[in-house]
Amino acid sequence: MVLSRRKFLSLISKSAVLLGLSSLFPKLAVAGTPPIEALRQLITSDPRTSRTIMWQSKTPLDSCHLQYRDGQNLQQTRAAIVSSLTEDRVTNYYYTVYLKDLTPGTTYSYRIWYGNDVTDWQEFTTPPADMQEFSALIFCDSQCGYTYDSWHEHFRAIWQRHPEAQFFAINGDIVDNGQQEWQWQNFFAAIEGELPKHLFVPVMGNHECYSLIWKPCRPRRYELSYNLPPNGNQALQNYYYSYDYGPVHFVVLNTQILELAGIAPDLLAQQKAWLRQDVKQHRKKWQVVLMHKDVLSYDEFQVNSQTMMSISDVGYAFMPLFDELGIDLVLTGHMHTYRNRGHIYRLAPADKGPVYIMSGPIGNQQYNVPEDKHFDKSAIYQPTPPNYLLLEASQERLTVTCLTAAGDFVEKIEI
Repeated sequence: MVLSRRKFLSLISKSAVLLGLSSLFPKLAVAGTPPIEALRQLITSDPRTSRTIMWQSKTPLDSCHLQYRDGQNLQQTRAAIVSSLTEDRVTNYYYTVYLKDLTPGTTYSYRIWYGNDVTDWQEFTTPPADMQEFSALIFCDSQCGYTYDSWHEHFRAIWQRHPEAQFFAINGDIVDNGQQEWQWQNFFAAIEGELPKHLFVPVMGNHECYSLIWKPCRPRRYELSYNLPPNGNQALQNYYYSYDYGPVHFVVLNTQILELAGIAPDLLAQQKAWLRQDVKQHRKKWQVVLMHKDVLSYDEFQVNSQTMMSISDVGYAFMPLFDELGIDLVLTGHMHTYRNRGHIYRLAPADKGPVYIMSGPIGNQQYNVPEDKHFDKSAIYQPTPPNYLLLEASQERLTVTCLTAAGDFVEKIEI
């Protein structure tokens, strides 16, 4: 019998409790926790004129609101919308402020008031109205075991290497367990000082949908941690969305069809209908998809196709639609390695198909992944070192560069 990683972790966790060895596992340090945690700025449909600011706390904050200014001119204040969630024996309070009618190409400062206390000023800059080119960082699988120290080190070093990047995305599996307080607390704490400075694009992965006993569950922690652009479906809000940045229309899809089957059985059908409408209504020079699970299976059993290699269930679900809609680039993760497949064999007739690139991990979960000799054009060495993508976009081309977290060049691809 071969145990999956998820079953193995569940087994040893339960065994530790029975044997009185739970002290060997990471514990959440509560003492000295600041009132405001994980201050972050999130992507909006049009970041030239809007921004979502979120933070959280272990206790309810009185009269909590955000004050912001353009230069030295004090602007309006915004009251925070608050929601709460109790999971893993801890209650978190989530605060959201949505800023709209901002001026493109402008630097804003903001701070959070709670009672008579106030945070330091933070800054963000909106993109110019006619932005023609930009760069962004694409991470995958930031999930970590036992310590998030490596995530802390990689995040800081990579931003120092690419200070010009406009935003960063994490292509799913942000944490290792979606219900475990320790995971979320330490993910955010590892980048606490850097997080408010950078615009964040989150993508849901399968690990966000696991309960404390590693069973599929509703990803409530993810839902409340990230208030994202609307998709017209309140029941599936924050599950998938899109946004524009310069010459690119980005589409963030949800590939957790299997994990969420009992919670959102129509997730795939709803996304397909939305995707067709969204891409047709928001056409840009380039159309880029961000999603977690890959279009190839790489020896991971696929429930629908009953295979362990070649096209994955996610691939069968989405690839024909990508061809139909003229998607240019699809960036994925999940398998914890880097693979460039170029234009994969298409499942539906089309003049052209997207380029498919899988990358990651940026966390400390590293594996040996078998190659697909039919589809892989290039692959990184095994076991895969932590790696990421630098995406550069202009009206003339899309460029994707893969580098290791240490800064070693892996490959550069131009579209």
